[in-house]
Amino acid sequence: MFQALLTLIGTLFAPTSQAQSDYPWIEVTRTIEGMEDPARIKEVIENRIPGFLKQLEQDHETPLLFQFWGMSRNIDESHLSTGRRTVPPTILRAFNTIWNVGYDSSYIHGHAGLTHTYGYLFSNLETPFGHKRARYTRNEIETGFGLPAGLFSGRPSKGTLFSNLTVFAGKIAFRDHEPAVKLLDEAIGLIGRTAPAELLSYPYGTLKVRRLVEWTRNDAFTLELRTDIVSFPRANTAGRNTALLIYSIVYKKDGKDRARPRLITVFPVDSGFANNLFKIEGLGERVPFKLKYNASVPGDLNPALLVGRRFIVE
Repeated sequence: MFQALLTLIGTLFAPTSQAQSDYPWIEVTRTIEGMEDPARIKEVIENRIPGFLKQLEQDHETPLLFQFWGMSRNIDESHLSTGRRTVPPTILRAFNTIWNVGYDSSYIHGHAGLTHTYGYLFSNLETPFGHKRARYTRNEIETGFGLPAGLFSGRPSKGTLFSNLTVFAGKIAFRDHEPAVKLLDEAIGLIGRTAPAELLSYPYGTLKVRRLVEWTRNDAFTLELRTDIVSFPRANTAGRNTALLIYSIVYKKDGKDRARPRLITVFPVDSGFANNLFKIEGLGERVPFKLKYNASVPGDLNPALLVGRRFIVE
């Protein structure tokens, strides 16, 4: 009864402005980030955000979806010196009692899909670009692509945040890799009627996409970093961003068959950010680069510099 009363009061006085779109995630995170017991964390989330955890349970029914994401570091580039986690490890641990995907014991390196979707909703870390959850709370992606509001939010009307984002980003990022496309279509078939029709029928082929590729190879591995910048086909009345960035990587040990691309992260960017990526002076055959957007691979090359090719694919 007391918890229900608190929830009602919170609803009545919920922030309504765009500048306060962190509600209710920021308050719930403050409540649970000091808790250790996964069961208690999930209980508080269910009380404050009823039905949220059903998304994770629904995703778990289609484990093939997990295979489209790579690994990431749960420490933002801006906080490498402090080591502060982007998402509290206790929260990821609680979510992972449902998913059971790969993480190290400290929840620093682990599944990019879980960290960068549900995890980011519960991140109160301040970064130079604001809170990580903003990509899912401001409705810019949906507005820019003419999709129903909230499709990529913490509480979508159909599908789940993770499955919806995997389908949409995968259709774009895997477009040049037939095995990955076929596997994604298989996953979509397994999702069935829970997948939003707007994503299944979306005209992906009409989108304007530019790709920056960074490629290197040595005796141990081949690594390809792929940054897709997808221009919004509609005016973004929900914010100032003009395109979607989709970052994926292909990592394989030498001697292995061709590896599939894996998603790392997805977020909207403005025109200045996008234009800086494609500067001619940054292109070439032997240029330095490194893993970005908190991507991780075995051995964790980040923040070590790599040397290889950087080129543009239109």
